[in-house]
Amino acid sequence: MKEKKLWIDRELSWVQFNQRVLEEAQRGRNPLMERLRFISIFESNFDEFYRVRVGALQDKALMEEDEDEDAGKETSRQLTDVFKATRQLLPRLDLLFAECMEDAVGRFVRLTEQGLSEEDRAALKQIFEREIAPFIAPFVIDKKHPFPFLENGVQVVGVTLQRKSGGVKFGLISVPKALPRAIFLPGRRCRFILLEDLIQLFAYKVFHRYEIVETLIFTIIRNADIDENEGLYDFDVDFRGAMSKLVELRGKLAPVELKYRGENCDKILSHLKQMLYLSKKQLFCQTAPLQMGFLSLLEKRFPKEEHPELYYEPMPSLYPSCVDRTRPLLDQILEKDVLLSYPFDDIAMLLDLLEQAAADERVDRIQISLYRVASNSKIVQSLIDAAKRGKSVTCVVELRARFDEENNIDWSKRLEEAGCHVVYGLPGYKVHCKLLFIGLAQGGGVAQVGTGNFNEVTAKLYTDLALFTAHEGILSDVQEVFRCLVAGNFVEHSQHLLVAPLCLKNRLMELIDQEIEKARAGEPCGIVLKMNSLTDKDLVEKLVQASQAGVRVQMIVRGICCLTPGLRGRTENIEVRSIVGRLLEHSRIYAFGVGANRKFFISSADFMTRNTMQRVEVAVPVYDYKAKRKLAKILRLALSDNQKAWVLKSSGNYRMPGKATRAKPVNLQMSLFQVAKDEAMSAKDTRKPSAKDNNKKRKK
Repeated sequence: MKEKKLWIDRELSWVQFNQRVLEEAQRGRNPLMERLRFISIFESNFDEFYRVRVGALQDKALMEEDEDEDAGKETSRQLTDVFKATRQLLPRLDLLFAECMEDAVGRFVRLTEQGLSEEDRAALKQIFEREIAPFIAPFVIDKKHPFPFLENGVQVVGVTLQRKSGGVKFGLISVPKALPRAIFLPGRRCRFILLEDLIQLFAYKVFHRYEIVETLIFTIIRNADIDENEGLYDFDVDFRGAMSKLVELRGKLAPVELKYRGENCDKILSHLKQMLYLSKKQLFCQTAPLQMGFLSLLEKRFPKEEHPELYYEPMPSLYPSCVDRTRPLLDQILEKDVLLSYPFDDIAMLLDLLEQAAADERVDRIQISLYRVASNSKIVQSLIDAAKRGKSVTCVVELRARFDEENNIDWSKRLEEAGCHVVYGLPGYKVHCKLLFIGLAQGGGVAQVGTGNFNEVTAKLYTDLALFTAHEGILSDVQEVFRCLVAGNFVEHSQHLLVAPLCLKNRLMELIDQEIEKARAGEPCGIVLKMNSLTDKDLVEKLVQASQAGVRVQMIVRGICCLTPGLRGRTENIEVRSIVGRLLEHSRIYAFGVGANRKFFISSADFMTRNTMQRVEVAVPVYDYKAKRKLAKILRLALSDNQKAWVLKSSGNYRMPGKATRAKPVNLQMSLFQVAKDEAMSAKDTRKPSAKDNNKKRKK
C-alpha cells in the first residue's frame, strides 16, 4: 500500500479551494444571483491564479534548476498537474452555469444563436448595426498586418476567413470595453444577449468580403509575475515612478493561458497557439461565459429591494455595542480595550475615531500602514484632514500591493501633497501589517492592530478583527515598528508584538514548543489556529512534532493547506477544516493552551513563508478578558460549523462534515451576525431609562 504524503502540493491545494468556491454555486444551496456571483468569483480567482502562480511556475520552468523543494517534483510536472486539474473543473463550471440559467427562466433569459427566432435576429441585427458596429475595429492578419498585441483579459472574437479564390486568413474583433456587456431586447420579458455573442453572430457583416468558416470567442491571460523590487532601490531612484513603469510592464508579459468558447475551430486555434507561443495544455474550452461582468447589469434590472428572494438576506453591520456614541472614542479606548469583528461590527467606529482624532487638540501625531485602501477612502481623507490641521501624519504606503499599485500610487501623491510624511517600506520586503497609532501631546495614545486592511469596502465583505488598545507595552512596540519602518530597519526585539521577519516565526515556534512540553508532562494543552493559508515548511514540521507529542491541533484554513492531517503516527492529532461562505474568511487567530492561561493573538500573517520571512507582519496578544472570550467564541463556532465547513481528510480531499441526526445547524458567519445583533439589542435595552428613572425625572 502506497504511503500517504504529508506534504500537499501548494498549487493543487489552491485549485481545491477554488473548487469549494464553485460548489457554492450548486443548485438550491444559495439564492440565484449569489450562485452566479460565486461562478464569477471562481473565474476571476482562476484568472489571477494563472497570472500570478502559473506565471511564476512558467518562469521557474525556464531555469536550469526547476525542482520545487517543497512540492518534491519538477516545476514542469507541477504545471502539468495544474493544467489537468483545471481541465477537470471546467465541465463542472459549465454545468453549474447552465443550471443557473435554467433556474432563471421566468425571470431572465440569456439568448444564444441556437434559440433565436427570426424576429429576435432582426431586432438584434438592427441593434448591432446602430449601436455596436461603429465601435468595433476589425483586424485581418496578413503579411502587411502581423498578429497584433492583445491586452490581458480582453475578449476577442476570432474568425477563420476564406476568399472564393482560395487562401485562408484570420480575423480578430476585440470586444469594446466601453460598451455594456449585456444587450437587452425590448419587451416585457427580460431577455439579453452577451455583447461578445452578438459580435460573433454578426461577424459576417464585418468581414463581408470573406466567407467565415470558423468562429470562436477567446481571452488571453498574461503573466503578472514581475519582479517588484528590480531596480527600485538603486541610488536616487524615483520609487513611485519606477513602480508605475513596472505596473505598465505587467500588462505586456507573455500569455500563460488562452480561454475560449467555440466548436470546430481547429484552424484558428492552431494559429493562436502558434502566435502566442502556447502549448495545447494551455488552451481551455468552456461553454460558460469567459467573464461574468454582465452580472452587474442584471443586478440593476433585479435590485435586492424588489427581488429579495434572489439574494442573501440582509446582514447589515452594526455599530459596536461596547462603545458609547455620545462620548469621544479616544477616551473610551484609553479606558478599555475594544475588539471589533468585521463586518458584524461596523467599521464606522474606525472612521469616527480617525475623524475625531483629526479634530482633537490633544492628538499631535498619527501613524498608519496602508496596504490596500478603497478607491474613495474616507480613512485616507481623514489622514489628509489631520495633516491640514497641523498634525504630524506618517503613512507607510505599500506600493507593491499586487493589482492595487496604481490606486496606492495615486493616494501616495495626494497624501504627500496634503503634507503627510509618506514612506514606501523596506527593500525587498512588503509591509503587510495593519497598524495605526494615534499619539497624544502629553504622552501615550491609542493603537489599532488588525488582521485586515484599512479599507471600508472590504470591511463589509471580509471577516476581520481589529484590536483598539491603550496598553502601554503594546503602544511601545507599535511605535518601535513605525520607527524602524521610517528608518528602513527591521524590528529586532519586541516585548508584546510578534513582528516579522525577525521575531514572528521564532516566537510562534516557541509557543508551539510550550504546548509540546505540556503534553510530555501530562498537562492540559492544545492549539487552535485560524488563517487563510498554511505553506511554511518549518511551521508545518513543528505542528507535526506537536501532534506526535500528543497536542491536539485544530486548524481553520480557508485556502491553501499543504499539511495532510490524520496520518497515523504523524498528524493523527491534527484536524483541518475550511469555511467558504457568503463572506471571505480573512481573520487570523492564534490560540495556544487551554483554560484560564490560554494565550490569544490576532495577526496580519498567515503561516506562509512570504508572511513569516519576506514581509513586515504583526501579531498582537489579546489581554482583555472580554476580548479573549469573543475570540474563543469565534473559534468555537468555526470548529462547530456544519453548514459551510469542509473537512480535509487524510486522503488529501475535502468533504462536507457528516450531518448528525440531532446536531443543531451551525453557520459561523450567520451566528456571529446574530451575536452582534443580540448584543446591540441588549445594549439598547440597558441604555433605556427604566420606569423608576422616568418617575424620578417627572418629580424633578
